[in-house]
Amino acid sequence: MTFPHQVDCLHQVDGPVPTAQPPIWQQRWITDGAWICGLLGAITVLFCGLWFSATNALQTGISLFGRQWTDNAIDSALLALALCAGMMVSVELLRLYSRDQRGFFRLDPDLQSGHLWRFLRSGLANYFSYLALFTLVIAFYQAANEYGFSRSSTFYEPWFRFLDIAWLCYLWGGLPYVLLTRAIRHDPQADQRDPADLFRRLCLWCIGALSMRKKQRAELTESDKKIALGLLIKIFFAPLMTVFFCEQFQHLVNNFHYLFNTLPALIRAGEYGHNLFNRDLFGTASSMVFSIDVALAWCGYVTASRWLDNQIASAEPTLSGWLVCVLCYPPLQQIPGLYFSIPSDQAMLSIQHPWLVSLFTLLIIASYLVYMSATLFFGVRFSNLTNRGIIRRGPFAWVRHPAYASKNIAWWFVMFPFVIYSIPTTGIGAAIFATLSLIAMTGLYYLRALTEERHLLSDPCYQEYCRQVKYRFIPGLL
Repeated sequence: MTFPHQVDCLHQVDGPVPTAQPPIWQQRWITDGAWICGLLGAITVLFCGLWFSATNALQTGISLFGRQWTDNAIDSALLALALCAGMMVSVELLRLYSRDQRGFFRLDPDLQSGHLWRFLRSGLANYFSYLALFTLVIAFYQAANEYGFSRSSTFYEPWFRFLDIAWLCYLWGGLPYVLLTRAIRHDPQADQRDPADLFRRLCLWCIGALSMRKKQRAELTESDKKIALGLLIKIFFAPLMTVFFCEQFQHLVNNFHYLFNTLPALIRAGEYGHNLFNRDLFGTASSMVFSIDVALAWCGYVTASRWLDNQIASAEPTLSGWLVCVLCYPPLQQIPGLYFSIPSDQAMLSIQHPWLVSLFTLLIIASYLVYMSATLFFGVRFSNLTNRGIIRRGPFAWVRHPAYASKNIAWWFVMFPFVIYSIPTTGIGAAIFATLSLIAMTGLYYLRALTEERHLLSDPCYQEYCRQVKYRFIPGLL
């Protein structure tokens, strides 16, 4: 089986592929430059962290050009996220346009043939379908107990604030966007993957089912299942990425403030030692890496568009594939309880040997950088449980699952030694349980790798990628 936007993973052009070409592994894939927007997005996050630290923006808000844009920490963090997304989208648009200037804009056939009303009717139907779907999704979040809307839970407060802003933006800006996109970025294959189109067919199916008239019932296809699964993935992961970023970005801003204000005073006073250096190195590096990682992931989840060629081509179709993935995220990671029996990555800071702590800190930072770089090379194509284009550059040129490998390296080369070191304090029983939990978590990520490959191998681009990159986790070994 092949996917519409990936039949040719080398070119973003219409028409037949020339026959006289070098081997596929020597050619340039459309995803090979995806890292460019990821890199600019990472720089934007760091810039915002420095800017917010210098202006105390999380406390006082952001004022620009004589206007107060935000007045609280949540809105300020969301503005940083929007700036990151805006940078990534702009850069990716320029990259794709420069790659295929002649084929980038495609006029809708109805406009070409003068059928303006038919074009407007289709665009209006798409806009209102999206608006209705968006409203229904918001109602779900407000009703689901996990998100705590009715009890004013603070954990998902950034997500609900984002939904309010996004709904208003789409209410007023959605119709111009839909009409412009369908007018000059015509793509029938993208139309077939449109969640709004699926929503209309589901409504017709429900009407047909209630009326018991089979002729009025719109039949759902395998393609509809893929669209629905892709929508569920966004519904599950987008709130998590939003609240994770707001939390990590606040740490980043605070750490920058500490580095430029508090730290120099401690050094001048002679109160800065090796232990404090280890804590500062770990805290600052962690907040930088995870703020960038989550921001880039968030952009991938919320910016799917035919303009960016990053719509979901397929979603993980099996229950086992979904299960091993969502068990790694809250709230479902609480079910096995294994994640919480593994020592925290900060636990090694309590070791009473500063140079050993420095070594472990550098190992963890190195693993985190590999983890973040994997997300960076996806650009705006990042998403769990989906195929949005095969990445083969950066860490993916060495192993197929660099993010999973780096996580397990951190666990086994840093956290496991801490488990052994802590036996005199915690006891042998706690150490055995923590070790078993590490084994179980490693097994869970191994299963994630296997289910992902099983899903992606239906794509000929991934088959070619696997022929190029033979190792899953460790080059030359595993």
